[in-house]
Amino acid sequence: MNTSKNKNKNFFLLGLFLISFLYLFIRLYRLNTLIGFRLDQGLHLLETKSLFDSKKISLLGPMVTSKSFMGRNVFIGSNYYYVLGTLGLISRWDPLIITIFFIFLEYIFFLFFILFLKRKFNSIYALIIFIFIAISPYLVVHSRFFWNTHFLIPLSILVLLFSEKYFFKKQFRYLFLAAFFWGFAFASHYSAILWGLLFLYIIVKSHQYSDLKPYLVIISGFILGDFPFLIFEIRHNFYNIKTLFYIFINSPQSRELPSQHVVFPFLIFTAFILLSLLSKIEKKAIGGLILVIILLASFLFQNRDIKNYAPLDIIPGWNYPEQQKVADLIVKNGCPQNFNVAATIQGDTRFYDLRYLLNLRGCDPLSVEAYPQAKKLFLVAPPDRPVESETVWEVMVFNPFKIIQRIPINDQIIFFELDKITK
Repeated sequence: MNTSKNKNKNFFLLGLFLISFLYLFIRLYRLNTLIGFRLDQGLHLLETKSLFDSKKISLLGPMVTSKSFMGRNVFIGSNYYYVLGTLGLISRWDPLIITIFFIFLEYIFFLFFILFLKRKFNSIYALIIFIFIAISPYLVVHSRFFWNTHFLIPLSILVLLFSEKYFFKKQFRYLFLAAFFWGFAFASHYSAILWGLLFLYIIVKSHQYSDLKPYLVIISGFILGDFPFLIFEIRHNFYNIKTLFYIFINSPQSRELPSQHVVFPFLIFTAFILLSLLSKIEKKAIGGLILVIILLASFLFQNRDIKNYAPLDIIPGWNYPEQQKVADLIVKNGCPQNFNVAATIQGDTRFYDLRYLLNLRGCDPLSVEAYPQAKKLFLVAPPDRPVESETVWEVMVFNPFKIIQRIPINDQIIFFELDKITK
C-alpha cells in the first residue's frame, strides 16, 4: 500500500518537475528578442515610474484604451501601478527583468493551482491541466508581455483557494480573503465583476442566504481590495462606472469581447468546473480521455489562430534589441535639446516604448503634444515609407526639415535624424 502511494507521489513529482522545466523553457528561451514591449507596456511603465518618482499617491491606474468614446475615457484602479512599481524598483525599471518576474510569479501561482487540483481530484488530472497550461500558444504569447489583465489568473487562483478553504473551515476570515482578492481583481480589470456569481454560489451552497454576516464579510473584503478605486468613484460621482455604461450603450465596438477578457477572468474557474464534472465519471480513464480530447482541441484551435492574434503585435525587424539600439543611437553623443520621437512602423506613432527606454537613460523627449515645438525629430520608419512624403501628424507638423542622418537598423527598419528648417 505504502509502496503504491510512494510510486504515485514520485510519478507526480517527476511530472511536476518535467512540466515545470518545459513551462519555463518555452517562456524564457530567446525572451530578449520575443518580449512584447509596445504601447501599453511603455506607457504604463512611464506613468508608474513618474508616480513613484514623484512619491505621490494615485487612486486611478491606466486608461482602458479599448473603452474610449467621444472624448470620454475609462480608467482601472491604481493597484496595477503599485504592483508594477514594486517590480520596477526591484528590477531598476528594466522591462525585460520585469517581464521575467511576471513569468515566475505566474508560474508559482500555477503551481499552487496544480497542487490544489491534485489534492481535490487526482494527480493525472492535475498534470494534464499543467501540460496544457505549459504549452498553450495563447498563454505562452501573453507571458512575454505584462498587462493588467494578466493579474486575473493569480488573483482567481487565490479566490478559488480561499473559497474552498471557507467551505471546509467555515471561518469567515477565508471568505473575507477571497472577497479581498476579488476586489483587487476588479480594480485590475472590470470583467472580474462576474466573479460575484461564485460568491453567490458560496452563500447558496453554505445555506447562509438568510444570514447577514457572510454578505457583510464579502462586501467589506471587496471594498478593501478595491479601496483606492472606490474612493475615487465616491469622490467623483462614480465617473468610471457611469462612463463605462455610457460607452457600452453608445459604442457598438465597445461591446466586443476580446479573447483576453474571457480567458484570463475565467480560465481557472473553467478548469476547476471541468474537472469537477469529469470527476463524477466512475472510470478515471474515460474522464482522463475526455479531458485530453477537450484540451487537445483547444490547443489546436489556439495554434491555428495565434499567428493573427493582435496583442502579439509582431513588427518585422523591430524587437527589444532593436529598440535598445535606437535608444542608444539617440543618447550616444549626449542627449539633444528640444527633440521628439516618432514611429511609422507601428500604430503607436508617438513611440511610447522608445520614450520609456529614453527615460531610463535620463534623456526625455518633449511631450506628445509638443511636436510642433521640436527642433529635432528622431523617426523610425520602414523602407517603403519615404520620410519626405510622410503624412502622419507627428512628421507633418515638423515640416520643413532636412535629413541629418539615415541609418539602416536592419533590412526592414530605418532610423532618421531630422532637423527642423527655421525660416
